[in-house]
Amino acid sequence: MAVLKRGEVADPVLPKETVEVPSLGGELVVRGLLLSEKLAVEARIVATAQDKGAADGVHAILPVLLALCVVDAEGLPFWSEAQWQIFGASQAKEAIELFNVAWRLSGFAQADTAKN
Repeated sequence: MAVLKRGEVADPVLPKETVEVPSLGGELVVRGLLLSEKLAVEARIVATAQDKGAADGVHAILPVLLALCVVDAEGLPFWSEAQWQIFGASQAKEAIELFNVAWRLSGFAQADTAKN
């Protein structure tokens, strides 16, 4: 196997997907996590799971992941964690759908998603 040259490989691209959110009357962009963000999310899941249990670890990260991964048309975070908490209280199905897209795009195992 040969050593690669920089120009021989395409630049990495952060995965993105547009998701319709009917209760908001439009679409939002969901992006995958950057490496540092993913490591921080994983550490937070582990820490919460040790204190409260595995399911609580993933549930606690839901508004965090949405705040990091759901962006508007300009690529800016759509809402804060607190705003996602409030939205999810009345629109849980849509919040979980957005979370599942962010989870998948961030490279977390599909088997883990079934546990949500």
